[in-house]
Amino acid sequence: MAKAANIKKGIQEEELLQILKEKGPLTRTELMEITGVPRTTLYDKLVKLILKGKVRKVPVKGNGRGRPKVYYEAIS
Repeated sequence: MAKAANIKKGIQEEELLQILKEKGPLTRTELMEITGVPRTTLYDKLVKLILKGKVRKVPVKGNGRGRPKVYYEAIS
């Protein structure tokens, strides 16, 4: 239960964009580990940034079967 107390409730779009500029491209899981923000919250913010033309998805096909990993990167 103590772990849940450390989860941030939100992140500003500009903060997220800055992290992607400095450390990207990153997956949602990596962003979650860096920020402590839940994946669904991150997804909502990332979609808004994509719609604004500030971030793009970069799918990377793995060696195996299944879905490709999706990275998010800031657009310069």
